[in-house]
Amino acid sequence: MTAIPFGKGVPAFGKAAGQGFGRKGGAMAEQSEAPKQDGGALDTARTVLEAANDFRDEATAEVCRRVIEASTNGQQPTLSDLRIINNYFQ
Repeated sequence: MTAIPFGKGVPAFGKAAGQGFGRKGGAMAEQSEAPKQDGGALDTARTVLEAANDFRDEATAEVCRRVIEASTNGQQPTLSDLRIINNYFQ
């Protein structure tokens, strides 16, 4: 059985599509005023939160809640919280 790294490969398509993937004539994508958030951390945090709730892992659930709250408020989650979430299924 081949190991598949969690969260690898999928965001690349989303970034390409967000930059005008498939447009003709080499038109530049419109630049918006608001910075774009990468939804990968938010989706991963929600998945881990669901698993942590199933396992009654309150410490990890709290980390997920902090990451979700920071992402929805337009802030950067802490690196230590992101590491905990990314390593949860390993």
